[in-house]
Amino acid sequence: MNEVRTRIETDGETVAAVVRAALDVPWSRARQLCYDGRVWVDDERARDPAVRVRRGMTLVIRPQGPREVVTEHTLEPSRIVFADADVVVVDKPAGLQSVPFAEDDHDSVVQRLAVALRKLEHRRSPPPRVVHRLDKDTTGLLVFARSRTAERELGQQFRVHSVHRRYLGLAHGDVRTQTIRSVLVGDRGDGLRGSWRRSGRAPKDGREAITHVEVETRHALDAASFTTGSPGSVTWVRCRLETGRTHQIRIHLAESGHPLVGEPVYAKGMRDPGLRWPEGVTPRVMLHAAELGFVHPGTGEEIAFVSPEPADFEAWRRRLAGPLP
Repeated sequence: MNEVRTRIETDGETVAAVVRAALDVPWSRARQLCYDGRVWVDDERARDPAVRVRRGMTLVIRPQGPREVVTEHTLEPSRIVFADADVVVVDKPAGLQSVPFAEDDHDSVVQRLAVALRKLEHRRSPPPRVVHRLDKDTTGLLVFARSRTAERELGQQFRVHSVHRRYLGLAHGDVRTQTIRSVLVGDRGDGLRGSWRRSGRAPKDGREAITHVEVETRHALDAASFTTGSPGSVTWVRCRLETGRTHQIRIHLAESGHPLVGEPVYAKGMRDPGLRWPEGVTPRVMLHAAELGFVHPGTGEEIAFVSPEPADFEAWRRRLAGPLP
């Protein structure tokens, strides 16, 4: 079977649901085909299995193709925080995709992890199964499943939002402790993913997003600290996700007027909030997945992990002035 082509007859189904029905495969296989880049909707690759499609669209599935080239790179053993027969938890570095996003992508966390596990366990095992993802420049804790059962059970925990996820970030301005709620859509009106703020009912791809923001410390900075030459402040924040939508924290903070330091997309249109970076630190979005907790799919026990702050976060802490009162 080289290609399956189907015309979508109803509104609101997810890409994964259409793939599953067209091929008569399990949900896990339908989602994996999306992650592997083997599904197209109206000639655009559909890597997100949760995206909703509309009637009249054409969906193409190419379940077979050239054998995937496995990366020669490996994940450092120190970055494997926990591993057993059911799950693997890793501490993701910056600058590395969680999963490949194109057919010629051969270097991602999931690929490096497969190499690392093979070396550590001295055997070839099925590749890790993707349960959730972090942005390329976001660091921190990421869990993968090692079996269909674990993938299904962890996936359910993410769907009902019972997984504990807390992020540490550095944001512009005087952020306040708050809970941000909105409906996130693929296009908020300016071509960017964001919150639906126009009148009328939100598009069917709209998803409720809830972020609990807690202020840690605020820091005053003089004009020399900013590329714009204007004095200002930054705030260390801890954000707990009640839902887990794409770019949720980045969008919510930016739309509240406090984009993360290093934000390349959602600070668009604002006065340049740029800071002068510490010497030797490579600019990136200052966001770190610091805490992760879930029910182990094999034992039923609650397990939790904490990732220490990466080196660039430590550099920023040394760089910043004292907290505001």
